[in-house]
Amino acid sequence: MAVSIRAGLAILLGMLVVGCNGNGLHPVDDTGDIDDTGEETPDLLGILVTPERVAIPLGGEVQLTATGLLEDRSSLDVTAVVVWGSLNPSIAQVSDGLDEEGIIRGLAAGKTEVYAETQGIRSVSVKVTVTAATLLGLTIHPAEVTAEQGQSVQLQAEAAFSDGSRADASAQVLWGTGNPSVATMESGGKLNAVAAGTTNIHAEWNGTESALVPVTVLQSAQPDLRVLSVLAETGPTDVTLTITLVNGGTGSASDFWVDVFVDPPSAPEPGALGDYYQPVFYAGPGEELEAAVNFEVSEGDHTIYVVLDTDDEVEESNESNTTYSPVVTVGGRIGDPNLTINSFDYYADEDTILYAIDVYNGGSKDVDDFYVDLWVHAEDDPTASGIGDEFLLVDGLEAGATEYVDFLIDVVDLPEAYEGCEYCWSWAMVDTNAYVEETDEDDNVAGPIEVEVPQP
Repeated sequence: MAVSIRAGLAILLGMLVVGCNGNGLHPVDDTGDIDDTGEETPDLLGILVTPERVAIPLGGEVQLTATGLLEDRSSLDVTAVVVWGSLNPSIAQVSDGLDEEGIIRGLAAGKTEVYAETQGIRSVSVKVTVTAATLLGLTIHPAEVTAEQGQSVQLQAEAAFSDGSRADASAQVLWGTGNPSVATMESGGKLNAVAAGTTNIHAEWNGTESALVPVTVLQSAQPDLRVLSVLAETGPTDVTLTITLVNGGTGSASDFWVDVFVDPPSAPEPGALGDYYQPVFYAGPGEELEAAVNFEVSEGDHTIYVVLDTDDEVEESNESNTTYSPVVTVGGRIGDPNLTINSFDYYADEDTILYAIDVYNGGSKDVDDFYVDLWVHAEDDPTASGIGDEFLLVDGLEAGATEYVDFLIDVVDLPEAYEGCEYCWSWAMVDTNAYVEETDEDDNVAGPIEVEVPQP
């Protein structure tokens, strides 16, 4: 991506994804079952269906996967166990048939949602778009991979279509590697680091290829995870923590957890399960990531522990710097929203340019209407001018939510701002006119990205 990896754990983890306890998996109050050995099995916390957002060409199909998250934070594939459902089966049907469980088929252009359910527990719905539009391009996240020999990293391929829709196409594309002796690719986007060296990987779908993603495999490299800061936005009865973490080591880290402990009787022991937690799938060397966790607490002072990799799944060069413990006072003013642009990129063919902008509300308060502005070409930050060449109104955004904003521009009728510009410098800004009172008013701008303008 031109500015940042979709924050978004497709991504990725170099990206953080939603976790449990209200952040993505639906928690349930369920008693454990007794297995054949007489032991009580861990309770099921919820069901996560991936990919979380799907675009299907008309007549095409996609394989969905349902993962059950258990109380002990282990997981299991329940794709063949759950009952699959579609809110509008005339647009997209999802199968329960033998050997076809979780396969969704696009029957008519439109939008719907599908879900997985078992024993009264329903997953968060997957947003599905069935489109007859043309595929514009593919983008792989993360845009660069560094891994240690023997490590596996989950990648994501995002597809952009000419009608402005975007979706995770990791299960639909064909993955390729330039040198399988260095790194191999599995269907679905799993990269396996085989031996020390460098190579490139790419994705291809219906004749459209992604850009090459450089891969470096190191024989002996170790990550170093630590918490840089914890920002607490407090309301009368709740707290939103924005956790910034960094991998300061020479190797990447994958598949670990961020745990939040609220008022524990003592410092958490290794392996302890936090009151709230989120998974991280990938953090490259030097990469910074953010996680947001919201929870309710009583008024007064509270001791919070934020711990990275409490399960000790990641072998690090320094194992003693993964804990951060701020004291948070609850009962002040209601936290304000904070709008940022997490991702700003573009796709182009001979007819159109699609700008893809992901707007995130990292505060603890919902926000009403606001504008997102696009400047198609400026050598310096143009946002002080107040109005972009293009702009769109967003009809509100909840705390912790992301809105996907797209500008689709016809090359035949290009704005005057493109004139004389074969390679343009484009900028984006959220809440351009500062209608929204935010906790940080200085993080609303993204850019520039270099845009190669198609010549009609």
